[in-house]
Amino acid sequence: MKGKILLISQNFYPELGSAANRMKQLYKQFEKAGYEPLIVTTEPSYPNHALFEDDAYYDDSELNALEGYRIIRIRMHCQKQHSDLVHRLFYYIELMIKVRMYIGKLGDYANVYVSSPNIFLAWATLFFKRNKKAKYFLEIRDLWPDSFLCLKKIKVKFLLPLLKWLEKQMYQQADEIVVNNPYFQSYINTMLNENREMVYLPNAVSQTECLNPIKETMFSVVYTGNIGYAQNVDQLIDIARGLNEKGIHMTAIIYGVQADVFREAVKREHLSTIHLVPPMKRDACLKAISKHHVSLSILEPSDVFMNVMPGKIVDSICSGTPVVSNVGGYTGELINSQQLGFAKAGASTTEIIDYIEQIKMNPELLDHIISQTKNLRDKQFIWENNFPRLTGKLRGV
Repeated sequence: MKGKILLISQNFYPELGSAANRMKQLYKQFEKAGYEPLIVTTEPSYPNHALFEDDAYYDDSELNALEGYRIIRIRMHCQKQHSDLVHRLFYYIELMIKVRMYIGKLGDYANVYVSSPNIFLAWATLFFKRNKKAKYFLEIRDLWPDSFLCLKKIKVKFLLPLLKWLEKQMYQQADEIVVNNPYFQSYINTMLNENREMVYLPNAVSQTECLNPIKETMFSVVYTGNIGYAQNVDQLIDIARGLNEKGIHMTAIIYGVQADVFREAVKREHLSTIHLVPPMKRDACLKAISKHHVSLSILEPSDVFMNVMPGKIVDSICSGTPVVSNVGGYTGELINSQQLGFAKAGASTTEIIDYIEQIKMNPELLDHIISQTKNLRDKQFIWENNFPRLTGKLRGV
């Protein structure tokens, strides 16, 4: 055994979503590489507590055997998935305090890896470190506080100077920074006025998750995952209306605080070609994506959200399904330059539907894009290929 590694994350198996899956994959990859990871996390509640009341989502016997031993779950009083953002803030503060107290009880680890968002976990881990000998890894999957303050309901922008100062301190306290999007590296270096090397570790699929897509006979579009405050639910509904008018079928495998807004619109307007599907396990979701001809990713028109790389986009690429999105930045450039579909920052509903129709009417274009997604998946988005970038930075290697 090469050594112990402490992981700290709000999200973990068996929760749904890219954050939980990413931490599960990191845990598994550390084990495969001969390390002994221990993760401090919370009880599963994403997208909601009720989903985990039975054992259906606890489908990994190896991880199940580690519960309470090398998977430590902190019990919370406040709710993580609350529609009121003030309640969520109390949750984050409670989690920060409890994580801070808990890691103080643990023995010394040579390597500590904390994932953000949320930023409160990073603050609890990196500020006033008790274990001075450890090497601290900070993973950045989203830019807080910017993304938090860009949400429609946030009215505390007067705190921005303090939050930005704390954000900068967080980066400075980390020994290594891991990013899942190259844009984050340039953003952080601009803030620090440095040219700091970082570990680029994108979301990906494991070798066992690689699929050879077999498309359904009937042309169809899919939207999977969260519809929260960062997603543009109004435009998503507008796209659904347009697809319904043109007789194009769309599957919506959705959850999140605004998912009911979408569901109610579909039912109220009798959008008969839009099919609502409950959340499902990751392997089933990847298989569902692979059967469709187009995958959507629709975010709010903010500079912060336009520069992210949503997990659903990586999942779609890795499932051999063309991506159509309103994102820009690095992700938009990747989609367009690698011919993986269509992306444009702030793309209109008309532009999105027009491109979907282009794919529908041009089988050769569809086949070309599918081939491009497979090639890029094998080059950039396989966990086993990318993981050595991280292990090479560990202390004691």
